[in-house]
Amino acid sequence: MKRALCIVVVAGAIAATLPSCSQGEGTGQVAGTLNVPNCWTGPFQLDADFLAAVPYRQSLQLRIQNGSDFQTFSDGMSILLYDVTKVRPDPANGFAGRYREPLAVDLPPEVTPPGVPVKAKPDPALVAAALYLQKSCRTQNVTLHAVEQVTIPNDGTCEALPIRGADPTAGCDPNVEAPDKLGSGRSLIAFTDVFGGKLDEPQAAERLTQGCFDIYLADPREVAPGGLGPPPRCRGHIRGSFSFYFERGRPSQPFP
Repeated sequence: MKRALCIVVVAGAIAATLPSCSQGEGTGQVAGTLNVPNCWTGPFQLDADFLAAVPYRQSLQLRIQNGSDFQTFSDGMSILLYDVTKVRPDPANGFAGRYREPLAVDLPPEVTPPGVPVKAKPDPALVAAALYLQKSCRTQNVTLHAVEQVTIPNDGTCEALPIRGADPTAGCDPNVEAPDKLGSGRSLIAFTDVFGGKLDEPQAAERLTQGCFDIYLADPREVAPGGLGPPPRCRGHIRGSFSFYFERGRPSQPFP
């Protein structure tokens, strides 16, 4: 089992400074292909050994990372669920929840590339995600963002993944693993458990967060001027899973 330490999560457009974080055990896998100019081209696998969760009001931010260093020196992935109450079941209020349902992953509604007007979305995505490569790409600040849809190039970068070795989503939600969901150019995630945010929750089952994803990554700066052209070019296609328990810990700080 991997040890998760307490830390503040910051990832490009997904940024937050939150009051408490997790210190527990679990597993996380991320694998796929990337096409990042002057940095990484070809198969990619994140050997995650650091997992963290930060609840804040109704949101929950997850961090799956290689090593426990600060994010600015590490490779990892950040996932932000905006509203736990819209996914986690609430029997007392008759809400069945949205576990095992593929949810769209996209940029935060208020975040748009330069020159693209902000438009209201009737049904904005509940989840945002980003892959940061600050350890591998030391010569530049590289963060790729999950977007709802990408343009898939003809170079094979973002085709349905030929998973090598163990499938990172093995044993996860079947809807995410369904063949018709792969190679579509659309980013999806499904949760099977979500921590509710109660910091002193005594029941282990209530502190579990787990799920899996099939995500396409892009550089939002490559969106056509005005946002009138096709979706941005795919810069990566990753699949993965996560499963770990929240334990209340002391917030990290950069200075002693």
